[in-house]
Amino acid sequence: MEARRIRTALVVAAGVSLLAPPVARSFDIPVPAKVHLAKVDKNTGAAKVAKIVNKPAVKGAVFVIPEPGGPNDPTEMSGTLRFCKLSAPLGECTPINLPAAQWKGLGKVPGTKGYKYKGAGSLTDPCKVVILKPEVVKAVCKGPGALDAPDPFSLPIGPAGVGWELVIGPLRYCAESSAATGATVKKDDPAKGVWKAIKASAPLECFASAPTPTPPGTPTPTPPYGSASRAFFAPAAGLLQ
Repeated sequence: MEARRIRTALVVAAGVSLLAPPVARSFDIPVPAKVHLAKVDKNTGAAKVAKIVNKPAVKGAVFVIPEPGGPNDPTEMSGTLRFCKLSAPLGECTPINLPAAQWKGLGKVPGTKGYKYKGAGSLTDPCKVVILKPEVVKAVCKGPGALDAPDPFSLPIGPAGVGWELVIGPLRYCAESSAATGATVKKDDPAKGVWKAIKASAPLECFASAPTPTPPGTPTPTPPYGSASRAFFAPAAGLLQ
């Protein structure tokens, strides 16, 4: 319990998971998880590494990313991220803060090619890197602050699987590696302190979560291509225009 972090609010997938009904958000973006990994100390169960790599399932497709300088730009808005064991109470799954000052816009015009977060890898800032690009969404967090381990994130994980989310303003990217999303579990080994899953499809819906507060006066953005939950099927040509 001492390894619990002091951080603030975030989400993962329910219509395809074994959890309570989902809380609808305006701009949920379920994404497929190519690789999903968690490592814990085999003796104490404390977190060591949490990693996810999400890529579009359709060749030539892209993910929706925030517009540079817009109301969802992480260099202005900040964000939160979390990895959750889906068989445990989601209220006990602590979000990790990703302050705006540590985000950088990528491209000649910052943000046109995506965003990158660099953290310290410390207890209160465990995410060494978070990448948010049209072609990949990735996070690598290290140390005891990366997961709520050993409680409630303990091994083995089981078929309910692991969820992940990245929230920036009203945008919520989510993934789920579970039996429901067809993930292939390569390792679920308490003796070695490793859980790894690959090739999970995007969940039908993001798992239930308390909504992230929006600062007063923030305008409501219009997501590109209509429904953000289907936006990663959009062609790349107009995404960053």
